Amino acid sequence: MSRNPLNTIAIENFLQSVKVAQRTQAKEVKLDSKQYRDLADSISMVLARLVELQDSQQTAEPDITIEMDGGKL
Repeated sequence: MSRNPLNTIAIENFLQSVKVAQRTQAKEVKLDSKQYRDLADSISMVLARLVELQDSQQTAEPDITIEMDGGKL
């Protein structure tokens, strides 16, 4: 199954803003409406992909069947 690569630019930009805020000891990080919408969209896509991957791994395991008979004397 072919998937488009995830667009994580908004997450990367947010993390960079946090690094700058830590270096400058800023008490807050502000996002405009486009930034927080893009960040929410990116996080949602990453989480959706994670759920898909987890679901596909659960079905990939083979079923194991054990049968027991009484044996022969």
